[in-house]
Amino acid sequence: MSTFAHFVTGTVAATAAIAVMAGWQHFHPAPMMAKVDIIGIVTSQQKNLVAQMKPGMDQKAQAEIIESASRFGKRLDVALTQVALECKCTIINSAAIIKDSPSTTYDYTRRVREIALSDQ
Repeated sequence: MSTFAHFVTGTVAATAAIAVMAGWQHFHPAPMMAKVDIIGIVTSQQKNLVAQMKPGMDQKAQAEIIESASRFGKRLDVALTQVALECKCTIINSAAIIKDSPSTTYDYTRRVREIALSDQ
């Protein structure tokens, strides 16, 4: 085989490989990542519940506050699932991010808080 034939074969093979890889990336993009400040949401709710606790409260009122905390935990889980479905993204707790570029990871904290607190 001549040198020219080797060159053409190599060029065609490289072009085909690049085209296949580009097509794969187009139809199977990497999942988008989004962050949520879960600790901030939970801490805010915790402060709200602590403010409701009063010295000398009866057991029924205390049980209602504890039940409210339990319901909030379930609503938070539902809110995270709903936002992940809405954005078609993977949600990461913002506390797990060491360094972030502001333009690469969208923050859905406000949306999750809105959904989690909507049923109160």
